[in-house]
Amino acid sequence: MMKMGRLKQLLLLITVVGQFLGIVMLFFNVAAAVLIFILQGVAILAIFIVLIVERIKEKEEDDENDYRNY
Repeated sequence: MMKMGRLKQLLLLITVVGQFLGIVMLFFNVAAAVLIFILQGVAILAIFIVLIVERIKEKEEDDENDYRNY
């Protein structure tokens, strides 16, 4: 399974490359550019989901290691 750090890097790379490629494709093929922008939007949504999942896991770990009551 891919680690979260590598997954975030891959998704960020897809969004950056997708942005440039989408802008360039607007001059050549509008339908392809729209498809690229849709895929880029899906990648951005996936980044947010990964970040939310990571934050939930960190919160659970913090709750397990909470020794303020002692």
